Order: sequence, then C-alpha cells, then structure tokens
Amino acid sequence: MKIKTKKEVKMSLNFLKTDRNLMIPDKLPFEIVERKGVGHPDSLADALSNEISVYFSKHCIDNFGIILHHNFDKLYIGGGNFTNNFGTCDRLKPIMVQVNGRISDRFGRNMIEIESIQKKAVENYLCKVLPNITKDDLVVISNATQFHRNPRRFSPRNRRDVPDADRPMANDTSLCVSHWPPTATESLVYRLEKYFWERTDDGYLTPRFTEIGGDIKVFAIREDKHIDIIMSVPTLSEKTKSFKHYLELIYDYKSKLTVIAKEIVSPLDMTVSIEINPQKNPYMLGIGSCIECGEEGVVGRGNSILGIIAPNRCGTQESWAGKNPVYHTGRVWGYLTAKLAQSISTRLNVKCSVSAITQCGDSLIPPKVLHISSEEHIGHNELEEVVKSELLSADYVNEILNFRPWSYEL
Repeated sequence: MKIKTKKEVKMSLNFLKTDRNLMIPDKLPFEIVERKGVGHPDSLADALSNEISVYFSKHCIDNFGIILHHNFDKLYIGGGNFTNNFGTCDRLKPIMVQVNGRISDRFGRNMIEIESIQKKAVENYLCKVLPNITKDDLVVISNATQFHRNPRRFSPRNRRDVPDADRPMANDTSLCVSHWPPTATESLVYRLEKYFWERTDDGYLTPRFTEIGGDIKVFAIREDKHIDIIMSVPTLSEKTKSFKHYLELIYDYKSKLTVIAKEIVSPLDMTVSIEINPQKNPYMLGIGSCIECGEEGVVGRGNSILGIIAPNRCGTQESWAGKNPVYHTGRVWGYLTAKLAQSISTRLNVKCSVSAITQCGDSLIPPKVLHISSEEHIGHNELEEVVKSELLSADYVNEILNFRPWSYEL
C-alpha cells in the first residue's frame, strides 16, 4: 500500500516538530540493556503473532486483493512439561500455543480456514528456531472471534465493509518511539545473542550450534567505560553428556564470546567482562526453550521492535507484533519510527529519536505529531526531505509483511 497521491505529496508538514534535547544513554555514567533471545518465551510469542499476521495478510492479498481486519496480538505460548537429564529428554505434556484475537473468517461467501493458517504459521516458525521440536510437541488453539459492535467488521460482505483498505485511519490514540544509532552497550547485547544464530535460505533463523538451545538472555550493566555482561545460555540435554561436559561447553562459549565482545568495545576504549550461567545448577533444556518446562510467553513483554530492552531510553508502550499492518498504530508506526530514525541518522549524520503520535479515527500517515529529537543541529529543509521521501514513497504494508524481529543489524 503506497501513500503517494497528489494531495499527500503536497501535504503540509505542520505535524513535524523538532528539538535538540536528545538524551543519549551512552553519555550517562550508568546504562542497562537487556535482550531476550530468539527462543525466549516472550520473543517466541511476539514472533508467532507476527508470523500468523503475515500468513493471514498474504492469504487475503492473494485471494481478495486486500487485507481483512484482524489482530493476533494476545497470543500465549508455554506450559509444556518436558523433563531432562544428561543425555535424555522426556516429553510428558505438549506445549500450548493459544492464538487470541479477532479475525475475519470470510469475505462475502468465501470462507477462510483461519485455524489452518494459524497452525501452519506456528509450526513452520517453531520448527525452524527450535529444530528439536516436533509437531506432536505442539497444541495450537484458535481462540479467535468475530465479535464487534459492527457485525460486518470481521465478517465483511464486500470491499465496502473494509474501508481502511482504501483509506487507512489510525485505530488508536497512541505513541510509538524509536532511536538510532544504538549505543555500544545496546549493540553489544544484540550481537552477542545473534552469535548463536544463522540465516536459512528462506530468511529465517536457525541455531548455529547443535548443543545450544535458543532461550538465551543477555543482560548488560555499563558503568562509565566498563560493561558487565550476564548471560543465560542453555545447553541441550541430549547433547550434554555430564556435568563436567556442561561446564566445558559453558567455558568454551564464554571464551569465544569474550573475544568477540572485546573486539567490539576495545576501539571505543571500553572494557568488558562476561559471565555465563552463574547459577550452581546447570541451565539445560530438552528442546531449547523454557516453554517446555512450564514457562509462558505472551505478546508485548519482550524486546522492542529493534530487538532490545533499553530502560535508559524513552520507549514505546505499544506492542508491534500481531497487529494489522494496514492501520494499527503499534504495527505501522512501530515500524516507521524505526525506519525514519535510521534514515535520518544515516543520511544527516546525527543521533536522533523519532516519536509518532496518532489520534484514533484520524490520519495514520501523516500522524498527528511526528517529533524528532536530536543532539546535533538538523537543517529543517534536509529533515523535511527525508521525512517526505520515507513516508510518501513507502510501500509500508509490503515492508511490514517482509519484516522479521531479527531484521536489524545493531
């Protein structure tokens, strides 16, 4: 969906506000950054809700030419009961994925197999990032409704019942925030976790090491020029022969990650130390995520759209995952603020934060307010040119449908 009409090309940029009061975390004496890894329950919940929305949206485009109303942003995963020991993994109770949301189940007389779409998206994703999982280990529950004050909103008869297909308006009064570039601590946390993954031919992630699970967590504490890293890195029980072998694996990865971390921070005159699995009991899993042993994940509790949790930054309170890519503020402006921040920073050589505010039922693009905060001076004409080019030429729906939560390179 391109926002590119004569009216919009000539639109007033009165919505654009700027200041030079950017708070930059790497100039503070103390900074905390966290990343919940790809296999963490909350990261899985975000990714699955995104995958289901992508599958559903593409099905609608292929069959009806438009994306029907839906939101999958209340997904739950977890509650499995797998036990393990050195060399073993016993599956006692499967993992449950409950897809909560409101989903269009038809277009005119054409019924949509929403349960089949959800199950296919869930199984495809989980079997890639957790390759030791099987379809028998999963129970996918479709808790979808079509209830709404407007009885045709999720059971549309024709295109007129999907007005946002032609003129998307903001679904909520909301704020989305993003920033660029990342601080050294943010980049370090992100890259240490990404070390354990590699891309597949179809663009997904899969574990790089057969003996390591995906439920990795990285927590960084920076004080002045020193960064302490605390990591949780699970070994896979069937690949771990003994407690001694477990300790050898952890020591080996600690050594490798320390080399990588020092290469990242040394040019910045910084130091780093890494601790992995400091607890006495071994952090060992059967398939690689704590969803197998009673843990649970829900949408919106994980990383920001940039893949980190940075409490020293102003942040978005709106979840990006699972919402409609046409008109949901959290999904559209969650993506566009990140895109704009990177473009402004790269093209104008500044550090910046981008905030977008929308008003329910009002314009989605442009938003009610687009606020750019920077430390350096930004020429207003140059800034307007970047904003215009990024917003007016953006095929934002297609871009969002091709976005995955590991798309950035921090």
